[in-house]
Amino acid sequence: MNKTKYFGVRPAQLLTILLACYIIMSLLSTESSNLTYNLVVFGSKSCPHCRALHDFFNENYQGKCYFFWVEDTAASNLFRELATIELNHGLSQNYALAVPQTLVLVDGAPVAIVIGEVKSTKFWNELMLSKVTDVVVVYLGETKSSIEIPSEVFASLLSDLGNTITQTTTHPSTTTQPNLVGLGLVVVGVAILILYFVKRKTCCP
Repeated sequence: MNKTKYFGVRPAQLLTILLACYIIMSLLSTESSNLTYNLVVFGSKSCPHCRALHDFFNENYQGKCYFFWVEDTAASNLFRELATIELNHGLSQNYALAVPQTLVLVDGAPVAIVIGEVKSTKFWNELMLSKVTDVVVVYLGETKSSIEIPSEVFASLLSDLGNTITQTTTHPSTTTQPNLVGLGLVVVGVAILILYFVKRKTCCP
């Protein structure tokens, strides 16, 4: 009986292990890519300030910014979720329902909300270098307000944002990239399995 083994296991077992590694790595890759943006913006196509901010971010922070147009149903629902959080923590309706609004993230964690059009790279760079704390600070333009919202209340919103961004296929930077390492493991495993059967057929007619 042919008992050829690779790395201490039989080919079929090795292929199973490699497939499992590929699946796990793919899941981890998808999970970590949900909110890799530093700036998540809500704006309206009919708002000149929103369009100006969109152009500013596109020019200066391409790849770091994701723009939601509230005319889209999914974006509108997410914006309503954000506005509800703000209203529940003391922000007036005039500001909570205003656009543009930018959620600033550091390593996927919220650090600030900026309401209004701000075209200052120094301002945004400083926010993106902020330390993550247990509160999210609200800015009205470049002015820091007295409103601070516990970061923990954003958990559901962040999850919804990540899921929506992942599912969006029209945005070039959100296209899912293949897990090349995991795919390589599968190719190696399949090759070993083929060699195993070829060897078995040759040695054991």
